[in-house]
Amino acid sequence: MKLRKAQVYITILAAVAALVGLYFSSLYNYLLFHSLAELFSILVAFGIFVIAWNSRQFLDNNYFIFIGVAYLFVGGIDLIHTLAYQGMGVFKVYGSNLATQLWLSARYVESITLLIAPLFIGRKLKVGHLLPVYGLVTALLLMSIFYWGIFPVSFIEGSGLTLFKRISEYAISAILLGSIFTVFTRRREFDSGVLRLLYLSIVVTIGSELAFTLYESPYGLPNIIGHLLKIVSFFLIYKAIIETGLVQPYKLLFRNLKQSEEGYRNLYEEAPNAYISVGTDGRIERANRSASELFGYSRDELLRQSAVGLFADTPPGRVKSEEIFQRFLTGEEIRDEEVEMRRADGTSVWGSLSMRPITDGRGKLVARRLSVVDITERKKLDQLKDDFISLVSHELRSPMTVITGAINTALTEEERLTPEERRQLLKDASVEADMLSNILVNLLELSRIQANRLALNAESISARKVIRAAIDEIKRQGSGHQFVTRLPRDLPPVDADELRLERILYNLLENAVKYSPPQSTIRVAAQPEDKQLVISVSNEGPGITPADQAELFAPFQRLEKSRPGGARGVGLGLLVCRRLVEAHGGRIWVDSTPGQGATFSFTIPLSRS
Repeated sequence: MKLRKAQVYITILAAVAALVGLYFSSLYNYLLFHSLAELFSILVAFGIFVIAWNSRQFLDNNYFIFIGVAYLFVGGIDLIHTLAYQGMGVFKVYGSNLATQLWLSARYVESITLLIAPLFIGRKLKVGHLLPVYGLVTALLLMSIFYWGIFPVSFIEGSGLTLFKRISEYAISAILLGSIFTVFTRRREFDSGVLRLLYLSIVVTIGSELAFTLYESPYGLPNIIGHLLKIVSFFLIYKAIIETGLVQPYKLLFRNLKQSEEGYRNLYEEAPNAYISVGTDGRIERANRSASELFGYSRDELLRQSAVGLFADTPPGRVKSEEIFQRFLTGEEIRDEEVEMRRADGTSVWGSLSMRPITDGRGKLVARRLSVVDITERKKLDQLKDDFISLVSHELRSPMTVITGAINTALTEEERLTPEERRQLLKDASVEADMLSNILVNLLELSRIQANRLALNAESISARKVIRAAIDEIKRQGSGHQFVTRLPRDLPPVDADELRLERILYNLLENAVKYSPPQSTIRVAAQPEDKQLVISVSNEGPGITPADQAELFAPFQRLEKSRPGGARGVGLGLLVCRRLVEAHGGRIWVDSTPGQGATFSFTIPLSRS
């Protein structure tokens, strides 16, 4: 800010010094002063045209293109005016009137341009048409002076300015005042700083015109003041064009480039995928935050790594990474290759790897860019699905084998079997069929939940009735366990889907049977708390460790080490319980100490009716 202010002060001082120098040149030789003043204005006018014309692709404001073209021809008329000035000796036969007529011609073109230019803001402007239009106007003015001689006399030797000249100066001033109004009506199209420059330039131009209404001689003081003010007004227009045509567009251009660079850097840095740039020596040169988090290294540690070192050092991992790099070195671009990689702590992480070469302008490889999408959870889920399919296939096959074997035996060996033996075969088939049915029901419930198609038929029902029904269903399987209930006499009804509540209780009771020693006691209790009923199922099994408790309600968890007698199961029961309880607006949890059994509890809303 201080530097900018200093630059402004230096510019002002330089301008004042130039004007003072011009004034002193008038004391030495007025013709010299006039020539220098006009040449300066002419150069500025031509400069306005050059800048406006060459920056037209940056300008979205037609005003400055219009002004730029106009000032080319204003400067041209001023150049002829300079040559026609008394004492220059170029047009000797015309006298002082010629220079005055040319002056008025240039000012009329300038003032009318400033008046109408704002009207073209926002309109489609054919820039190529401006040059011939202004060329034609300028040619007509010059021909009216030099060829037809119909331009009114403006200066008479010995008597000074004519009435036409004075009226013209006031008319030009009025037009300039009108241009302030037209600019004001389009002020939203201008930068505030540029707008101030335009206003000031027009006001100074009006001052210049009024000064020229006062002089009696081409060499008088009003003439000097008028020329100095003209220089100032042209310079201010020039500054406005410079600001709009060059400074602001390039500021905007560099600002946009900087913003684009920052945006790219932020996009690279904050991207959810890991991005790594690898040099030709195989070492990591750049990595984003996701890469650091994925591989467990700090940024500095990661930048010292060899890219190959990120791949798993197991034989399959090494073979895969070597094969990928060999393909890459032959020019193949790698896309979405699933590879096992290594974190800083030695654990594995699976990534979908893409690699592409970064080359210079001559096609020489300068780096490699790696993109790694973390697919560890997907791989775990895929493995889980594979395990689940294998498990379900086994668990479905086992009861089907028993059922088929029992029925076939009962049919083929009917004559040799005693009634008790046939009864036992059918009982075995029934138990296995119930187990098969339970697996299939849990699978169907889970598929409905996963597809968001679970529809509860909640109504006021008796919790006591549902608890008894679930226990009776378990007893029919002949487990030999003892079932004890602790239910209040005035157990209130609950708002629930009866079939789903029975499914929850059945799964919990079946789970208790699987994990309890034979002939042990399983307890079922219910107790109202606030607006919910808490139902719990307790067993006398080996208990559950805290680590296992954290995984209990995840899919396919079976706790093989805790299961006595090799009891079978798919590991869906507790997951289905959790989802069905949550669908009712309740929660489910477990309390257990290793060696002291486990209690599974859940809540269900009490009936409001």
